[in-house]
Amino acid sequence: MEKISKSHDKFFKEVLGDIETAKSFLQHYLPPKIVRLIDPESITIEKDSYVEKDLSEYFFDLLFRVKMQQEEGYVYLLFEHKSKVDKHVSLQLLGYMTSIWKKTVPQPLPVILPVVFYQGREKWEASQWFSNRFSNTDRMDGDLKDYIPDYKYELFEISSLREEEVKGAKRLRIYLDVLRMRSLEGKEAIRETMFRVAVTISELSRTEANERFFQVCTIYLFETMGGEYFQQLSELMGTVSEERSEKMQTIADMLRQEGREKGREEGLEKGIIKGKEEGREELLWKQIAKKFPKTSQKYFERLKSLTIEQLDSLGLELIDMKNEEELKKHLM
Repeated sequence: MEKISKSHDKFFKEVLGDIETAKSFLQHYLPPKIVRLIDPESITIEKDSYVEKDLSEYFFDLLFRVKMQQEEGYVYLLFEHKSKVDKHVSLQLLGYMTSIWKKTVPQPLPVILPVVFYQGREKWEASQWFSNRFSNTDRMDGDLKDYIPDYKYELFEISSLREEEVKGAKRLRIYLDVLRMRSLEGKEAIRETMFRVAVTISELSRTEANERFFQVCTIYLFETMGGEYFQQLSELMGTVSEERSEKMQTIADMLRQEGREKGREEGLEKGIIKGKEEGREELLWKQIAKKFPKTSQKYFERLKSLTIEQLDSLGLELIDMKNEEELKKHLM
């Protein structure tokens, strides 16, 4: 399963965590029959996440409280970062929806509209109706069907969006085009989309919120595009906004420096760990040589292939060993 980078999670929440951008998304990409039922002025963001901790590297979510036909309700957005279609997502969603409902008890349960964000290239063919996860429902007796729960989720398939379908607020259009680039084929199509992203970014007003968005967006692009494409985007940005292009390069330089420093730290840490392992090997070998003086030197080489846990375990067992044959069983 493909993991989500922290910059991807942050980018998603920076865009759709903004009320005006969220309104723009709901108005342009939910079914029109649902949009007309939602009061856009009632939209507020709930801070809780319902994705389990062990899945938080693969999914992220946002929950909006809304009024639908003057009744309290929710729109739940689940971003699924998978390259393959997940047929079990309806079951996961049901668990998250149940967690949301539990918070509203003892009041009447609110309607929850679940929306799945999907950016994989493979076309989504899993059913959006939960009841289709059960087998042979079309041949079930009517009385048995009464026991099958059902609901439908909406699907937002980013890779299938065409250029003319990218609509809404500027930050939303930038976000969607940036995600679409990952599924585009052909350098010309990618270049055209990059230029459109550059133009839209250059049109953003210089507010504090937009500057933060630009920084988060640049970090995401730097980490996901690859050096060649990022450089192309920076050059295209320079044709419409030299200031933005310079800022992109400044952020990229800072990220490269952070990467070099992190690499040095990790290298140092690995060196320390390796040193500790080598120290344990030598100490254990001295103990073995003292207890069994005739032990072959070749077993010292075998010690080097053991993990720290195995070295520790062997050290404890060595205390009770009676002869060299017992030692050989551990080092063969």
